[in-house]
Amino acid sequence: VIAPSSTKPMIISKLKSLGSSVTVHGENWNAADELARRLVAEDPTVEYVSPYDNPLLWAGHSTVVDELVHDLGASPPSHVIASVGGGGLLCGILEGLERHSDGWAKEVTVVAAETLGAASFHGAWDGNSGDRNFRLGGITSVATSLGALQVTPAALAGAEARAANGLFQSVSCTDAEAVRACLSLAQDHRLLVEPACGAALAVVYSPRLRDALLDGATGVVVEVCGGSAVSLELLEMWAKDLELE
Repeated sequence: VIAPSSTKPMIISKLKSLGSSVTVHGENWNAADELARRLVAEDPTVEYVSPYDNPLLWAGHSTVVDELVHDLGASPPSHVIASVGGGGLLCGILEGLERHSDGWAKEVTVVAAETLGAASFHGAWDGNSGDRNFRLGGITSVATSLGALQVTPAALAGAEARAANGLFQSVSCTDAEAVRACLSLAQDHRLLVEPACGAALAVVYSPRLRDALLDGATGVVVEVCGGSAVSLELLEMWAKDLELE
């Protein structure tokens, strides 16, 4: 496993406990990815496995929509909210919705959420004159799990198709909004998640984002994920660093 230096020690320890050999390289995921690809090119006995840019991963993520359809049937929510890093989860959600050609494909708005400082999708979508090749210069957010400098083109293509019907939105929140949303989830549901997930939760918990994006919503699903790199101590540290009450 090749991981960037931004990877939290607790994740490195978990990987090693599973018997993995872990190499820490580079300041961000893209730097680690470059080394991984180079090592694979030099050794024909190993395979490269992307954490987000592979149709097989998207197909796996898409089953979350199948589960929602099973539970909710012909009454889809008006919005599905998910955090975006490299775009794998987003690709899966878009794929899953299109697979259900009834109201799910035609009525559900997808909201892609990121933190400022890790918003590679939002930069390619709304900023920089719509430059689809936009690449961040670095990750400056506490949500390091969203730390892909450039989103997969497949996510942008899928979003464009859905946006053509007015069923897609991209939003960025502050680190403070993301961490505050994590704290609110812990208070409300006794669940610990990291700021990468807090970006999606902020759309619900932040009055600023909720009023802007969910006015008139008739049902909201938030994909709650990203609990591997968090602890109560880390949440308290982030809250202190961001001067949250």
